[in-house]
Amino acid sequence: IFFSVFLIIFGASLAGIGGYNIVSSNNKRKEEVEMAIVPEITLENENNKVIIKVEHIRNIKLITYSWNGEDVVNLNENETNKVTESIDIPAGTNNLYVKVVDVNGKYASKEKEFSYDGTYMDLSVVDNSKLRIVVTDTKGLQSVTYNWNTEEGITEYAENTETETIEIETAIPTGMNTITVTAVNNENKKVTKEQQVQGITKPTIFITYNSDRTLFTIKLKDDQGIESYSYALYNAKVEDIAENGQLISNYKKKLTEVTSSNGIQGNGKLEITDKLELVEGFNYLIVKVKNIEGAEEVFSGWCVK
Repeated sequence: IFFSVFLIIFGASLAGIGGYNIVSSNNKRKEEVEMAIVPEITLENENNKVIIKVEHIRNIKLITYSWNGEDVVNLNENETNKVTESIDIPAGTNNLYVKVVDVNGKYASKEKEFSYDGTYMDLSVVDNSKLRIVVTDTKGLQSVTYNWNTEEGITEYAENTETETIEIETAIPTGMNTITVTAVNNENKKVTKEQQVQGITKPTIFITYNSDRTLFTIKLKDDQGIESYSYALYNAKVEDIAENGQLISNYKKKLTEVTSSNGIQGNGKLEITDKLELVEGFNYLIVKVKNIEGAEEVFSGWCVK
């Protein structure tokens, strides 16, 4: 009887251990299968935008993309297992590379070519004084016409029927302006874009002195705002720099600095007034000013006390 009971208990123990091992093995295989699964990426063109869709069994940690192997851009700051992002398609035909990484470090990537459907226009300011117009159409361009405000339009024609891009640079008029750009492609489709552009003006400098010639008055003005300015005052004896009432050709070499100040902050003010005392003899003043857009102006003046 004892031996029979022992066999029953021993057999039950073996069955339990075997069952546990089977469940553990199945769970391990399931985990291995899940770990092997990578994120699923779908890329679709919708109205000249790429819709990036990602689905996965685990949360997504990071999505990055780059056009034509250039700068990599990060997307998706929230960790979820379903993500949809939208990005613009650049002009022309371009290669998109997308990489997705989940919370466990598993990643997947996808590469696909996309073309901008229609005429793409890019208008950008160059050196605070010129506007660069870049027009692209994969079907080819016939011409691009632009005009500032109410002025007559200027047309740039394509070199041949295979021309996909036309690039133009034009000077920006002073003040606020409206530019209108019209492009015609090889299918005679016309696209027009209108944009406001601020023309950058240089700062203005006015230097005057009072009736008894004891003070220089410096007045600075700029419509965008003054970033900084500087001045330097030089002096010399009149007899050292003039002959018969006329300045000698190399008079600047005879000058000695009296006072100067560099990089005085303008804090974006539209107008600034400063004063400097004159000294006996020939006074020569140089003033430099820069506005917040980076445009600079230099002015000099002199007075004999």
